Amino acid sequence: MALIITKKAADLPKPKKPVIGLALGSGAAKGWAHIGVLNGLAKLGIFPDKVAGCSVGALVGAAYANDNLDEIEKWVRGFSSWDVLGLMDIRWRKGGIINGEKVFEVLSSRVGALKIEQLKRAFAAVATDLYSGQEIWFREGDLRHAVRASCSMPGFLPPVQQDDRWLVDGAVVNPVPVSLCRAMGVDLVIAVDLNGHRRGQMMMLPEQVVSHQAEKSQTVTEKPQLESGFMDLWGKSKEYLSGLTEKFSLGVNSHPGMLAVMSQSMDILEQRHKRARLMGDPPDICIVPQVFDIGTMEFHRAAEAIAAGEQAVENISHLLKASIGDFDSAPQR
Repeated sequence: MALIITKKAADLPKPKKPVIGLALGSGAAKGWAHIGVLNGLAKLGIFPDKVAGCSVGALVGAAYANDNLDEIEKWVRGFSSWDVLGLMDIRWRKGGIINGEKVFEVLSSRVGALKIEQLKRAFAAVATDLYSGQEIWFREGDLRHAVRASCSMPGFLPPVQQDDRWLVDGAVVNPVPVSLCRAMGVDLVIAVDLNGHRRGQMMMLPEQVVSHQAEKSQTVTEKPQLESGFMDLWGKSKEYLSGLTEKFSLGVNSHPGMLAVMSQSMDILEQRHKRARLMGDPPDICIVPQVFDIGTMEFHRAAEAIAAGEQAVENISHLLKASIGDFDSAPQR
C-alpha cells in the first residue's frame, strides 16, 4: 500500500510576483497618453516596478518613479494654448528654436531636484550622442539633466552638454526603449508606442492649409480660425503668427513649411528605426494609444491623450491579466 504524503498549503512555494518593467516611448504632445496608460494599469492593480523612458516618456516616467504622477496630471490638464506658448520659451537659440527650460523647472518643482538613484522606483532614460550616434543610458545622476537630454528633439530644443558630449533626443536611436527596460532586470516588459497608429497626411502650417483650401474652392474670402495644429499652439495673435509662418515657410504656400518638413522627416526616420528595434527585441505586451490626430506640439490636448491611454489599456486588459497570471502560475524552481 502506497503512502501518500501531502504538503500543507503553507509549505507550498508562493507564486512569484513578476518584476514588471514599463518602456515609455517618444511622441511629444502625444506623450500625455502615458499618464492615461499608468492610470489604466493602476485600475487593474498593475504597478510597474521599473520604468525606462524616451523623450516625453522620460518626463512622465520620472514623475511616476517618484509617485508624483497625480501632480503632473493636474498640471498638464490645466494647459491652454497660451500656457504652452509660455512654457516653450521661444528664443531662436543655436541648436533649437525654443529654450524649454521652463518645462524642466516645473518638473523639478513637482518631482524634486533629485538624483535618479533617489527615486522611489528604478528609473532610466535614453539619449543620443549627437556626433557618434551612440545610445546613452542614464541610470544614475541628476534627474533633470537626464530628462532634459532625453527630450532634446533635434531642431526644436538645443542639445545638452555632458562633459565632451552633446546629447539629443533618445528617439533618434531608441524610440521605445524596450532594450533599456530589459537591462534593468525585469521579468515582463510592457511597452507604450505612441506612434503605432499613423496619420494619412502630412501636418501643414495654418497658412498652407488655408492656401490648399483656397486652391480647391477659389472662393475663400478670409482665413478661418483653425483650432488644431500650430495655429492653436502659437495663440491667436495674427501678427505674431504671420511672422512665425514667414520664418518657417519654404516660400511657396503650396509646399510644406520648414517645421512640417523637419517634424515629418524625423517621424519617418523614427518609425523605421523603431520597427527594426522592436522586431529584434519585442516587448511582452505593447500598448498603442490612438493619439494619431494629436499634433506634435499640441500639449494643451492632455485630456484627450490621457483618455486615449486609459482606453488603450482597457482594450487589452485581458492580455495584461493573462500575461501577469502566467508568471504567477509558473512553477518555482
